[in-house]
Amino acid sequence: MYLADPGLRDTNQPFFTATFDPGQSELLFRGSGHSFAELSALADDSKLLPGFALPFRLKAAIAATRSAVTSPNIVARLDGSDPALKSQVVAVSAHLDHLGIGAPVKGDTIYNGAMDDASGVATVLDIAHRLKHGPPLRRSILFLFFTAEEKGLLGSSYYARRPTVPKGSIVADLNFDMPLPLWPLKTVYAPGQDESSLGGDARTVAAARGLEMVPDPLPDRNVFIRTDQFSFVREGVPALVFKFGFAKGTPQFAIEHDWRANRYHSPSDDLDQPVMKEEAVKLDGFVAALAAHVANADDRPQFLPGSIFRKD
Repeated sequence: MYLADPGLRDTNQPFFTATFDPGQSELLFRGSGHSFAELSALADDSKLLPGFALPFRLKAAIAATRSAVTSPNIVARLDGSDPALKSQVVAVSAHLDHLGIGAPVKGDTIYNGAMDDASGVATVLDIAHRLKHGPPLRRSILFLFFTAEEKGLLGSSYYARRPTVPKGSIVADLNFDMPLPLWPLKTVYAPGQDESSLGGDARTVAAARGLEMVPDPLPDRNVFIRTDQFSFVREGVPALVFKFGFAKGTPQFAIEHDWRANRYHSPSDDLDQPVMKEEAVKLDGFVAALAAHVANADDRPQFLPGSIFRKD
């Protein structure tokens, strides 16, 4: 899937994506001196992967049909109160799409997407309610629900390039994608926290609420560039995405690993899975407070001097 407007695509060349049956993955490594199991184990341990040639070759004939589809983003605005700052906006976002109907797993074909990312949508709605009924904010707030994240951040990419407000007025994006409230909330990690002044804002607000900001435990996943906030980063807007914090070698690490292995992009990501709803609400409160902090600050967030995302 790609955006209809050629000017909004990353490439004008034809492209093709495919999936390969994991049960047949060893075929790809035949004659290479390596195995799929070996590389999977290295990746699970966040270790360096070797580079090598794959002797195996696969030929395929592709027959493609094309059709146009329309899928809307949803946008709501809470106006600010400061005459000088209300034209600037803080975005709070999540994606509302998932995989829909897919290959059956244990007879179930419905890919519910409860954590990925209905939980993020619920969080944004809760934050909207909190801010609307809280003290007036100096800057305005945009509540954004993006489509087609699973197809390549298409909804957020479109919006970041063609927003419903002047592009330069968006000062930050606070995004949610699978925060995973599967254990008590004591720490938060927010990919992007080392790239802009939003990291310092997050640490200030977290400390006031008895929370600690911790480093990304698995930076090799490149989470920061793989979900909707990165569409704003590409346009020069500082951003964060929020997760329940954990560290390697802890029970929380094992829980997160098990969830990804068994529920991520699976029908079992549904409402029957164990979720700590009260702890999820604590994260809502933290990010609502952070959004208010950014909305009321005298200065807009900035990328740090050493950030690779800084646009000079």
